[in-house]
Amino acid sequence: MTAEAADKNVTPEAVTVLDTTIISDTDAGCATISKSVIAMIVRKYTLEVEGVSRFAPQRLVEGLADMLSKRNYERSIQIDFVDNEVTISLTVIANFGYPLPTVVKNIQSVVKEKVEEVVEIKVRKVNVFIKDLEEFAEVQPVDEALPSEA
Repeated sequence: MTAEAADKNVTPEAVTVLDTTIISDTDAGCATISKSVIAMIVRKYTLEVEGVSRFAPQRLVEGLADMLSKRNYERSIQIDFVDNEVTISLTVIANFGYPLPTVVKNIQSVVKEKVEEVVEIKVRKVNVFIKDLEEFAEVQPVDEALPSEA
C-alpha cells in the first residue's frame, strides 16, 4: 500500500486511477470526480462564449471519429489534477471577426468560475489554444413583402 493510500485509508487501486480526483474525504465517505465531468462543464460553458465556434479535433482521424461520437470534445479538452487543483487546457476554433484576446480571456474567466462553482475544486490555470478561425457567410434577410397582384 502506498503512503498516500495509507494516509487516507483507501486501496492502492483507488490511488492509481488517474481519471479522478478526491473532492471530499470525510468520516461519512469519500467523493471523487471524473475528468469527464469537468470536461462536460468546460464544454458547456466554453461553447456559450461569444466568438467560439466549436472545439477543434486534434488530428484528421479524430475529426472523422468526432462526427460519430457524442463525446468528441473530450479530445480537445485536457484535464490535469495537481495536488488539490486542476489545470485545464482546451483547443477551440473561433469565429472570424472577434477580438481573439477577448475571446480567450472570456473562456478562461467563465471556465474557471463555473468549474470552481460546480465542482468546488480550485482551477490553477485555463490554457486556451485557438487552432483555427471559422468564417460564416452572412445571411441575407428574406424580403417578407410579397409583390402586389393588381
